[in-house]
Amino acid sequence: MTADPANRIVEALRTSLKEVERLRSQNREILAASSEPIAIVGMSCRLPGDVANPDDFWHLVSTGTDATTGFPANRGWEEFGPSLPRHARTPEVT
Repeated sequence: MTADPANRIVEALRTSLKEVERLRSQNREILAASSEPIAIVGMSCRLPGDVANPDDFWHLVSTGTDATTGFPANRGWEEFGPSLPRHARTPEVT
């Protein structure tokens, strides 16, 4: 027994309208979530380069500046730490 073509069209339209309403509802939820404020409760870190305060840091991040520098030589640290045994260090290449 085949369904009446008019009934099939009506059912397809009802299904489409239900899907449209579901998508609208989902879109409203996403928009509401995206407009919620973000709160930075606290921030503590060692800042790279010439960054001296959080405002400078956020400017560095927003501009995409690369602030990677070399390992500091003036800290008095050994390359691999004094507690590592000699065999645990990187072998010398000759």
